[in-house]
Amino acid sequence: MSTVSEQPVPSRLSYASPPALMTSVVLSIVLLSFSFFGWWAIGKDIRDQVTWPQAATLLFFVLLMIGIMLSIGYSRLWADGGQVTIRNGPIVRRYPISEIAGLRLRSGEAWASLLVKTDEGLKRKPVLAIQSLEGEAGQSKVRELRRWLVANGATSKDVT
Repeated sequence: MSTVSEQPVPSRLSYASPPALMTSVVLSIVLLSFSFFGWWAIGKDIRDQVTWPQAATLLFFVLLMIGIMLSIGYSRLWADGGQVTIRNGPIVRRYPISEIAGLRLRSGEAWASLLVKTDEGLKRKPVLAIQSLEGEAGQSKVRELRRWLVANGATSKDVT
C-alpha cells in the first residue's frame, strides 16, 4: 500500500467546498421563501399600492443577495500550468508559483490561506474552496495542494 507522498503528483488540481455550496443554496432558498411569504403576508391592499418600480427594486435586491450567496458557494481553486487561480465569490485572483510560499489551514480557522510573497513579507490570501468544516476531506486537499506546490517550485526560502 502506497502512502500519499509516494503517489504521483497530479498535473492539475481543482477544488470546491461542498459545505459552502450547500449552505449557499439552502440560504438562497430560505431567502427566496421568506421573500415570497413576506410579499403574501403584507396583504392585497398594500400589494396593490406598490408600484412596479418599487416591486422591481425589491426583486433586484433579493436576486442580488442570492447571486452573492451562490457566487461564494461556488468558490473554487485551480492549480495548473505553473499558477494557482482562486475564485472567492465574484473575485478571481491568479498567483504564479514563484509568488507562493505555501498553504495554511490551522486548527480553528474556517478556511485555508495561500501564503503569497510580497515586498512587505508574506500575505495570507483566503481560499474558500478548502474549508475546515470539510474535516478529513479538507485536510486531504491541503496535503495534496502542498505537494503540488512543492513539486512545481513553490518555496518560502527567500522570504524575509
